[in-house]
Formats: sequence, C-alpha cells, structure tokens
Amino acid sequence: MDRLKSYLDQAVSFVKEAWAELLKVHFPSPRETAQATFVVVILTLVMAMWLGLADFAATRVVRSLLG
Repeated sequence: MDRLKSYLDQAVSFVKEAWAELLKVHFPSPRETAQATFVVVILTLVMAMWLGLADFAATRVVRSLLG
C-alpha cells in the first residue's frame, strides 16, 4: 500500500510540475505566426530556386562533358 501511495505522490508531483512549466510557455500571436509562416515560405522558395538553378547548371556541365 505504501508503494501505491508513493507512485500516486510522484504522479501528482509530476502533474503539478508539468502544469507549472506549461504556464511559462509563450504562445505566439496570430500575427507572429503569420509573419513566421511568411518568412518560411519565402526562404523555401528562394532555396528551391537556388537548388533548381544549381541542378540545371550541373546537368548542363555533365551533359557537355559526356558528349
């Protein structure tokens, strides 16, 4: 029985500590979320264009070397 009480005490302590940490979390506002999403989309497009250009150039070089 003491073992069960110990587990229950640990569980209650865990839940209290987890709740305390959750209260410290900063959730972004809708505006901050939109701004971060915009940045991610723009950077993704820039990287896609860069990789596409690099792939195109590498393909041209390899084709010219192979004949």
